[in-house]
Amino acid sequence: MSETYVLPTLVKGPFPLPARELLVNVGWLAVVFRNGVPCRVCRPGRHSSLVGLFTGRRLPVTGELTVVLFDNAPQTVQMAADAVRLADARKIGVTAVAVVRPRWSADPESLLDVATRYGVLSHRYGEAAGFQLDADFRAWARRLLRERGHDDVYLAADSRSALTGPHGAAGPAAGPGEGLLVVERFVHVVVTPDPVVVAIEREHDKVDIKAAALEAKLALEPLAAALRELKSLHDDRLARVRDLRRAELDVDMAAVYGVIPLFMRDPKAATEVVKTRWQVLNGLLNEYADMLPFAAEELGVTPTQLLQNLAQGRVPTADRDGGSSSPDEIGQLDERRRPA
Repeated sequence: MSETYVLPTLVKGPFPLPARELLVNVGWLAVVFRNGVPCRVCRPGRHSSLVGLFTGRRLPVTGELTVVLFDNAPQTVQMAADAVRLADARKIGVTAVAVVRPRWSADPESLLDVATRYGVLSHRYGEAAGFQLDADFRAWARRLLRERGHDDVYLAADSRSALTGPHGAAGPAAGPGEGLLVVERFVHVVVTPDPVVVAIEREHDKVDIKAAALEAKLALEPLAAALRELKSLHDDRLARVRDLRRAELDVDMAAVYGVIPLFMRDPKAATEVVKTRWQVLNGLLNEYADMLPFAAEELGVTPTQLLQNLAQGRVPTADRDGGSSSPDEIGQLDERRRPA
């Protein structure tokens, strides 16, 4: 616990008291020092006359007066204890938020003894209260938790039960605090589990997940078997339908790009086929060049159209590719070569 949290509110002062008048707000107690020595505790209210304050007689007060204010209200502080060993040799960490009260709140007159011990310097009270409460909390946590197992503490429905007294006690024991601050109650407690336990739980979770996955797989196995059986029964028909649809698509795409259908599946093989066709066609043309115009006339196409169809591996019919078309250079050459 950091003493800087306690210092601003636990003790304030010292303040000089030149007017011989003192106003103490609710929630605070005041200790009046005369010449540096604590002489009286003032409760909340207005103390307008300090005549006879120290002597018990109605005589003027003499000497230098100083006031130190002590916070009398509960405060909320955070404390921590690391590596607390449990009964099963596990080690945990404990962080707690607690409501603490000043020890003098139950007995304001005891402030005279406290002030006599620490004097007028306010930071002394905060340092003493902070360090003492931190040490008391660590000792308290170790004393209680060394009798309990890891699961009793880590898996408790209310983690505050780990710090409320001995295990199995009829009621909560008094909180830690042998110095200036005493714990009234714990409002929040966080337990950091042992790393070994966390690792074991993680492995158990992995095993549980694998078991759940295997169970789900076994539950779905009958359905998977039925689907496999249906697939095997219709594999041949589905394969034929799939091949037919693919062939139709190849033909359509080949027509779009002006290539043979084989090119859509195996461009390399299609290229070899076209090359072979051209070689064969070239040989035929060299051998039967004089007969090309006559064959085109019989088929009702031009010589150029006949060459194009032969290059694509088709033989035109008289009614499919027939139709007038203007002769190109090859056609004109064929006409010139036709005998009279």
